[in-house]
Amino acid sequence: MLLYNSLKGLYLLDKADTHRVVSDLMGLQAQFANYPKASLKIRASDYREADPFAGLVKIWSHRGTMHLVPEDELGLHLSAYDNAGPFVHGYWGISQTDAEYWAPFLEEEIGKGNNSRDGLKAACADKGMGEELLHQVFYGWGGLIREMICRGRIVCGTGTQKAYFLPKSVQWMDRDQARRVFLRRYFLHYGPATLSDCRYFFGNWKKADMDPLLQELLPELCCTVIDGKKYYSLYDPIKDGAIPACVLVPGFDQLVLGYKDRERMIDGRFLRELTNISGIISPSILIRGRIQARWKLDGQKVIVTSFDKRLKKDEAAIRRKVKEVFAKQVQQVLFTEA
Repeated sequence: MLLYNSLKGLYLLDKADTHRVVSDLMGLQAQFANYPKASLKIRASDYREADPFAGLVKIWSHRGTMHLVPEDELGLHLSAYDNAGPFVHGYWGISQTDAEYWAPFLEEEIGKGNNSRDGLKAACADKGMGEELLHQVFYGWGGLIREMICRGRIVCGTGTQKAYFLPKSVQWMDRDQARRVFLRRYFLHYGPATLSDCRYFFGNWKKADMDPLLQELLPELCCTVIDGKKYYSLYDPIKDGAIPACVLVPGFDQLVLGYKDRERMIDGRFLRELTNISGIISPSILIRGRIQARWKLDGQKVIVTSFDKRLKKDEAAIRRKVKEVFAKQVQQVLFTEA
């Protein structure tokens, strides 16, 4: 019951348009560009290979990592992140004075079309920025670039090239009001889920800030008790839904990221096969209701790696699902063991 409702709520059973998918899932993790692309290929009814991310922008989201979000919901995501104030002195090793001097210069360069990372670094160097400050401003995991994005002053391009753009006007809102929107979306699309699952998903929010909002929402939620655990949702969960024989799940997917307890979709002994020691969550395959294999797109072939043994009786179903998703893009499906 839990898995069926997750699959349905997260658009792994029925497709919807790109904006609705990305909005309801509260962004697609975009650490690797091919993962959100696969996610939309699987989920989006209006998917276009030539421009799969139309209407989306890339930001550091309220979950603390790079996500694709709808451009018209930029203010919602940034407000929930709650980082709209002035630059903080010493953050990323950058003084407030330097941040306030260089941020307008970067905006001006981007506005003139010099929007690549290398182009901006060259312009800053020509303007007199020293080596150490250059490293801090363009630091790969943050720096001044990240602080500008979190304040809605610039956004990342959605392509594989590191480029930046000036966003349309950001409609800021109260932090807690933005978070209320996301909490409702969580229990509508990820539910039934425990409060622990919810806190895990919104792990960047302080518990002291989040718990009053959860308590405020609880009276509206349906509670289902399974094996002594309380699961909450914004609807009466479907109890007899049929799970397909095979479901392709993208890497860093919401089906996995959405829950602290992943028992609904994978046996504990296989967790390390799904997530490596660096925390990278591989694309996976749900087979008869359990994640039992990884998949990887390699040119015109998909390589399937089973966690335990060769899935002989499931290979035909996997081939059909790959063909359904990738059509003529994939010419061969190869099977191997972990």
